[in-house]
Amino acid sequence: KNSYNPTHPGTVISRTRDMSESLVTAITTKKGVRVVDIVSTRMLGQYGFLSKVFSTFERNKVSVDVVATSEVSVSLTLDENETGVQGVIDELSEVAAVTLKNGKAILSLVANIHRSSEVLGIVFSVLSAEGISVDMLSQGASKVNIGLVLNADDLERATQALHRCFFEEKHVPAMGDAVFECAGTGVDA
Repeated sequence: KNSYNPTHPGTVISRTRDMSESLVTAITTKKGVRVVDIVSTRMLGQYGFLSKVFSTFERNKVSVDVVATSEVSVSLTLDENETGVQGVIDELSEVAAVTLKNGKAILSLVANIHRSSEVLGIVFSVLSAEGISVDMLSQGASKVNIGLVLNADDLERATQALHRCFFEEKHVPAMGDAVFECAGTGVDA
């Protein structure tokens, strides 16, 4: 019950939820983020690269947030006020090309795991219509959380456009539907 509004029926908390009708259940954002791109200077098949990267962050006591990896490269996000970053850059520069990008933000969506491809299609259509580029994408094995890294200057506009699409218009395209309509965003992709 809501102690400020005792007549309100309240919120039901249950162990399960019917996600068949919801594509996205939440959008969260985080400002004050920087991206670190790390590309190995060694050949493909270089074993131990990822281990070396993450142990360097551990040694320098630098906390990592969003991560996207391949065999020879890693992109990850850090808080802009994270200390110890220069030590990481200095150490990793011996085995990799390291690039630091400031002024970024993270926009995360909690999505229907059975329709994550559909969610991504709509997200990219909406952001494209708004002229917003995504610098990095990360989706965990559970496919519930989709993390997008973009310019901090675009964060509010991206959040508003996606909120209109997924929550205000409540348009849920059928699986396999090639047309995504989010009237509030001008998207008809």
